[in-house]
Amino acid sequence: MNQYSVYQCNVNSMLKNISFKSRLFLMSLLSLLITTPTMAGWEVNYIDTFSGDSVNWQNWTAQVDANFNNEVQCYTDDDSSIDKNFDVSDGTLKIIARKQQTNCVGLNNQSRDWTSGRINGKDKREFLYGRIESRIRFHNLEGGSWPAFWMLENRIAESPRKNDDDFVNWPNPGAGEIDVWEWFANSPSTYITNFFNTGGGSCGNEVRFAYPNGANDVLDWHDYAIEWDENNISFYMDDTLVTSHNVSNCPQYKEPMFVLLNVAMGGNLGGAIDPSLRKVTMEVDYLAHCTATNQNNAQRCNENTPAVYADDDNDGIENNLDQCPNTPSGESVDEKGCF
Repeated sequence: MNQYSVYQCNVNSMLKNISFKSRLFLMSLLSLLITTPTMAGWEVNYIDTFSGDSVNWQNWTAQVDANFNNEVQCYTDDDSSIDKNFDVSDGTLKIIARKQQTNCVGLNNQSRDWTSGRINGKDKREFLYGRIESRIRFHNLEGGSWPAFWMLENRIAESPRKNDDDFVNWPNPGAGEIDVWEWFANSPSTYITNFFNTGGGSCGNEVRFAYPNGANDVLDWHDYAIEWDENNISFYMDDTLVTSHNVSNCPQYKEPMFVLLNVAMGGNLGGAIDPSLRKVTMEVDYLAHCTATNQNNAQRCNENTPAVYADDDNDGIENNLDQCPNTPSGESVDEKGCF
């Protein structure tokens, strides 16, 4: 007798004295449990661990022409000079804003008093659904800085431009925004999760999460993440569910998005900059994207999460273990993928 037959016999014996409608409900539930696999965990689809000595520009673009909210910084692509704005060392990325006068190349040589960094994954690393996670800490509590880990829909009319239907103005469909973690130094005891779109109440709203230990929490490492599918977007800090939004009736957030990491200074939202401030640093340990799986029970998306299983020659041996990657179809192979 197969598994389904055993379940059927047991259920039939329990259903003799209940109503017809109740029977239909329980039988439907039974069918769902038998035929639908449980998505228990996550597997890594992409991760940047910042393990080299410079930014991997195959994953990122420095958005040097960004100029919003009356902010005072000039964004650069400098990851090599003594006053660089990107420092990859000791396994982390440091995005550094510096108080220094510059004629900003990305803004037609406008004079600016601060330099900083803003990178995005547009046209290089874009994601549709799953868990997007980053481990971040900030080094400063002085007023005026505004670091962020956020996302945009990939048809937005911003650089880099491949003219692949990326002509949509923010925050229309195709150019909506999700803020996974935004922190204002002038409001230091909370951080912001938020949405910008044209879908109204069906597309999420701002939620401010109070750090358990107040402003000093931003100085410590924390894992910030969203879990996203076509019906729901949930935000997490470490193991804490911050907020969850039903977006099943939202016309946006159902197409690929890319991640941005940046440090803004001053302006409408960053506010007054502490006059003693000369340098601020946002440190990032990794940025990862995971897809749901029923092959494990991993709850995070990081360096310890199993990678997506891939077996290109269909011989039952995973690519990263396969020493004979072009095995002919139908051949019996050993544990190394060879025959």
